[in-house]
Amino acid sequence: MKITQHFLILSSLLSLFIIHSCKTDFELNAPYDDIPVVFAALDQSLDTQYVKINKTYLGTGDNTTYASINDSVLFPNLSARVDEIFNGNITNSFQLEEKWVPVEDGIFYNGTQKVYFFPTPTGLNPSAKYKLTVNIDEGRKIVTAETRLVEDFNFKATFINKGISGFNFAGANATINNSYPKFRVEWTTAKGGKRYEASLRFFYKEVMQNNDTIAKYFDWFLGSEEALNTNGGQDMSKEVKGDGLYKMVASKLANHPNENDVVKRLFSRIEFRVAAAGDELSTYISVNEPSSSIVSERPNYTNITNGLGIFSSRYNLIYDKNPQTPTIDLTLNTSSLEELKNGQYTGHLKFQ
Repeated sequence: MKITQHFLILSSLLSLFIIHSCKTDFELNAPYDDIPVVFAALDQSLDTQYVKINKTYLGTGDNTTYASINDSVLFPNLSARVDEIFNGNITNSFQLEEKWVPVEDGIFYNGTQKVYFFPTPTGLNPSAKYKLTVNIDEGRKIVTAETRLVEDFNFKATFINKGISGFNFAGANATINNSYPKFRVEWTTAKGGKRYEASLRFFYKEVMQNNDTIAKYFDWFLGSEEALNTNGGQDMSKEVKGDGLYKMVASKLANHPNENDVVKRLFSRIEFRVAAAGDELSTYISVNEPSSSIVSERPNYTNITNGLGIFSSRYNLIYDKNPQTPTIDLTLNTSSLEELKNGQYTGHLKFQ
């Protein structure tokens, strides 16, 4: 791992500040070097792992005009693999394949972008180390990086049991009594996990005038926490106040562009999520978070040898089923559903 300075990574772009002057006596652009840029976060909870590999670029004039040109950001001759290393021995090797995936049009891509991937249908070994090796132009550049995985972890039983009879976000007559109870989303940290982000996903359906029914959801970000270390076993929690759910729903549906076409909305279910980031990914996120400091230039973090970017791990923990009846989705209790339909924040949003 190392700290490098004087560059800014934006997916695959090395941007330069362009100075305009009526007179110049020097060459602004430095000698060009196509530096590999790698982004990946292995996740043992998924059956496919993705790795993004691009290169920096440099041109004359407005550099943003080069961003959507594949020759500017992609290596034409590249092979890559991820080795699984356990007790010092390579126990598995995954050759990366490539494919084009759809993305929204923007500065860097117009409709599609190339990604590299390898299937992991039987999962990854949480006790192993994983090493990425990228070979560019048959050895002209060799890029490497290593990471350990974030292992499995769990919500605490005290929190899970609250889902048996439906989660309580509002007491009876909550709008009148202002009775919105607090509760804590609780979990125990994972081995290998450093940073944790908790959220609630709210699922619902919109029934339209043309009789179409559209399934939708919102994500309510509950906050982040950082573990004392990556040894796992630390108790962690985020406190939630019930009225926050209704305020979130109201804010998400404010100024809905097709509100006149919505006949009614139907609540479906909720699920709680905690995403855990490995140590390297946690550091990368922290370094690149917005800063209130007056110092505008900050060092950027990378753990890529002979390149830039991050190769780390993550794990997504999801609680979505009733603990007593695993075939039943998590829901709200009676008073919380009534508040959704008729309460002060969401009573006008056509929930039935």
